[in-house]
Amino acid sequence: MELSTVVGIIVILAVAVLLMKFLGKMVSFALSVVGIVLVVWLVVAGLRYLDEQNVRDNLLDSNSLFVLDDGGSMLTGFATQDDGEKADISGIEADLDNPNSRIYDDYYKVFIVKKEALPEKTALLMDVADDADRLNLFRNYVENDLLDGDFVDTLVKEEEEGGIEVHKETLAFRHGAMEVLGS
Repeated sequence: MELSTVVGIIVILAVAVLLMKFLGKMVSFALSVVGIVLVVWLVVAGLRYLDEQNVRDNLLDSNSLFVLDDGGSMLTGFATQDDGEKADISGIEADLDNPNSRIYDDYYKVFIVKKEALPEKTALLMDVADDADRLNLFRNYVENDLLDGDFVDTLVKEEEEGGIEVHKETLAFRHGAMEVLGS
């Protein structure tokens, strides 16, 4: 064998070894990044599941406030533990903006339902109803549409679509892991 062939083979082997070391480090780095992302995603998904279970276990037995919003104007509302009486919703917008508001001590969750999210017939009836009928229509919508069946999935879906706002927000009422991690 000639000296140039031996040198060529040595150079090729050296380049191959260096390339393997570099690729090994790149693969190791990529696997580390994927592993970290997977662990964070699993933690967030687990916490969201636990939060949804908490809502499933506590929402129906706790005092929550449901309010109907028509473009910034609160039309009617009720608290789930107030025996059908109309809740005092005056000035609720200011209370919701204050994280230390007493409203968060009084209610487990505050749900603001957008009038646009109501079924078309119910929304039309809301326009012509008096206060008592409006409250009964709204209560009927909440009890039969929002809180029927697997109500947590229904509420989360409505919140994701913008039909309701949930105050005292938790992981169950976020749009996904990216939004949770970004906040």
